[in-house]
Amino acid sequence: MNNYDVIVIGGGPMGLATATELSNSNKQILLIEQYNFINQKGSSAGLSRQFRVQYTQKYMAQLALDSIDHWKRLQITTTDVLVNPVGSLWFGDPALSSQEGGIKAAMDVMDELKIPYQPLSASEIEQKFPFKDLPEDYIGFFQKDGGIIDLKATQEALLNICSVVSNVSLMENALVTNIQSLPNGEIIVAVDGQNYTTTKLVITPGAYINDILKYFGLSVDIDIWEVSSAYYKKTDAIKLPTWFVFQKPQNTSMFYGFPEVEWANPGYIRVAPDIPDRIIKDPTQRYSGPSEKSLKLNETWVRDHMVGLLPKSEFTSTCLIALSNNGKELLLDFLPDSVANNKNIIVYTGGWAAKFVPLLGRILSDLALEGTTTYDISNFKINYTPINQH
Repeated sequence: MNNYDVIVIGGGPMGLATATELSNSNKQILLIEQYNFINQKGSSAGLSRQFRVQYTQKYMAQLALDSIDHWKRLQITTTDVLVNPVGSLWFGDPALSSQEGGIKAAMDVMDELKIPYQPLSASEIEQKFPFKDLPEDYIGFFQKDGGIIDLKATQEALLNICSVVSNVSLMENALVTNIQSLPNGEIIVAVDGQNYTTTKLVITPGAYINDILKYFGLSVDIDIWEVSSAYYKKTDAIKLPTWFVFQKPQNTSMFYGFPEVEWANPGYIRVAPDIPDRIIKDPTQRYSGPSEKSLKLNETWVRDHMVGLLPKSEFTSTCLIALSNNGKELLLDFLPDSVANNKNIIVYTGGWAAKFVPLLGRILSDLALEGTTTYDISNFKINYTPINQH
């Protein structure tokens, strides 16, 4: 068929979650992915992500809390553990902030929302967890609701739902080559020369967002971080939560990591620097592998401050993270009034958002079907920039 009630462009976790939520309606849905589903070419590359509820912004912490029930509902559909609740450890300089936020500010928000956590000194962190030689003035906290997301299993669970329902059609290795939004309410999406029509469009292509927005004569100002990570072989029977260290300004990077899991290189621990290998504007500028500088920073941190790991990078990889240039954690909005049917076209991109996957699917579905959502997305408005069309 060539006519659908809703078309979703971008079949990564957000697009899959949106199509899954839309499948609960009586609408006919088309989900289009330019590569194969569950690929390694975008923001969902890699096998694991962190789940946490601590944020320096109250509205983000509330959004994370709201996502928990949505994860529970998705969990019922699969035997794979989607979020392993190993807890979340933050430590380091309490005055320092990063893309992840800051320790003291996050503690203030948790106090306000009555989120439980355990404050820790540097010596207590070293006693409880396999870290060593931390500066004495470091502080931190452990929050029990944090965990590790099996991102591949999450996408597989969503894809399995979309594959068995009768009202979702899946197209992979399908490149969108044009979009027209007409004054009569019709939206035409061309895929490899074939036209598909709809009255509702959801755009979720992650770092590839400007490849789609160009058809509306628009772009968004994002930085695309090409981020490295690596795994390190265990030499002792250590156990870790997910963790993030806020380094002092004179140090060269912040770092984060994960516990050992059976589904991602068992016998190894994943550690990554919280800096980009490079900042690019277009996914075609991506390099083929991680930077040696990032890996050396990783290895130095593991050698100097971790216990029970061999400081040699293995199973290295990169992923692309689209980040807003105006300080917004996520970008989620309708198209501007300059576009016909703009209130029927919803855009999501940007941010470290794996922890919100099932909830964002619900929000995007609500916006497509109802034009509104009960969740607060007022902080995620997009500033579009007109571009010249040729």
